[in-house]
Amino acid sequence: MIASAYAATAEHAAAGSGMPQFEPSVFQHQIVWSIASFFVLLYLLKKYVLPPIEKILDERGGKIRSDLEAAEKSRQEADKIRQDVQRQLAAARRLADQTVEEARLEAAKYRDLARESLTQELAKKKSVALAEIDAAKRAAVAELHDAVVDIAMLATEKLIAKSMNKNDVNKVVQEAVAAIQANPGKLQ
Repeated sequence: MIASAYAATAEHAAAGSGMPQFEPSVFQHQIVWSIASFFVLLYLLKKYVLPPIEKILDERGGKIRSDLEAAEKSRQEADKIRQDVQRQLAAARRLADQTVEEARLEAAKYRDLARESLTQELAKKKSVALAEIDAAKRAAVAELHDAVVDIAMLATEKLIAKSMNKNDVNKVVQEAVAAIQANPGKLQ
């Protein structure tokens, strides 16, 4: 049959007319052989080519599904980790706020202690200074008293031309001071 198709094609080519595929004597044979070749090719494709392709496509689909499932699991794990990290950050912020508040309270406590200590120290220094002032005042008054007694003795000796001892003058000065203290308005 193939030989007859070749022969017809060769005759047609020798005759020099158009295309041999459309020649009625060759066309029928070519249609039969084309259909037969198509079904043989279809059978071979279905038997030998399509199963490995289907297998590869199934494997690829399975891999894609497993990759999608793994990606979904990874996304869920990442969400859990993100939530854990956010909880830990919130806890760390609370701890930091608590630590800052404790430090602020501790600083206030130390500031109050320092203020109290400074107040006590200033009070001590004030009392020491007042005691020193009082002692200096007493010493000045005693010195002034002695000077007044000496001046009074000299003035009395000069006025009455009598010699008085220190005890007599002290007694007179004390009486004069007591009189002045009793009647402060009489001096003016």
